[in-house]
Amino acid sequence: MIDWDDLRIFLAVSRAGTLARAGSALGINATTVGRRLEKLEETAGARLFDRTPEGYALTRAGHELLPRAERMESEALSLERSISGADRKAAGLVRLSVTEMLGTRFIAPHLPRFHQRHPEILLDLSCTNRSVQLARREADIALRLAQPREENLVVKKLTAIDLGLYAAKGYLERAGRPPGLADRLDGHDVIFFADARPFAVENEWLSGRLGRGRIVMRSDSVSAIFSATVAGLGIGLLPVIVGNAEPSLERIASEDAPEPRVVWQAVHRDLARATRIRAVLDFLGEIVVPATRARAKKRAAPSGR
Repeated sequence: MIDWDDLRIFLAVSRAGTLARAGSALGINATTVGRRLEKLEETAGARLFDRTPEGYALTRAGHELLPRAERMESEALSLERSISGADRKAAGLVRLSVTEMLGTRFIAPHLPRFHQRHPEILLDLSCTNRSVQLARREADIALRLAQPREENLVVKKLTAIDLGLYAAKGYLERAGRPPGLADRLDGHDVIFFADARPFAVENEWLSGRLGRGRIVMRSDSVSAIFSATVAGLGIGLLPVIVGNAEPSLERIASEDAPEPRVVWQAVHRDLARATRIRAVLDFLGEIVVPATRARAKKRAAPSGR
């Protein structure tokens, strides 16, 4: 009889393409993945993957097994969510996936208060820009900058984050301030976002003002862009609430700004009423919304060199 745990291994390898990546996704080592996969192939009496230099590719038998294994996974996860969602006690594990900046700036500093309020809830905080699959229980709750499109999710607009141009005071003393309202950043060092897909709007906005400026760094980490801006590397586009709170930075006046980034909150419908999930959702609304809506009183840096 085929073991469901071995089918989980099969699905992970089919999605990851290598034993190492599959093991990382499952939290086990590659050797164990390989051993369990061999056991499954022996039980099934068929080779499910071709081993190639590029990784593991499904055979015909593997392709035939895949949709059936996915249906079993869907049913198992649905049962797991139903049982988990029926829990009426504010206790147990809650896996929260958020972007790096939200996790480090807006959530982690408030966790002592959350723990004091809900000591029996273990919060697993994952800070990543990767879109997790809530249907596969990769997380229980997700905060994302792009609206989740999965089925069976309860999705709401949690808040919006304003963005602005910032530079270190030392950089402005050295390089001068952009003339006018920073419609063009000629002659300046500018920091861009590395991953064009999640930050396409911001990069397009920066590109429209770059002129004869120089791109000196790209990063997919807002925290890294913040640190580089504070260090004086160049002009960076940052969340206003973050830039205004840093005394070494000055906001550079501009005629307009990118559209505020909407923060979307998502939870699977089967879990939305669980007491421990509601406790975390309520806490997120309590801390993230006021923090990101706060407005800075710091004046923008004057124009002109």
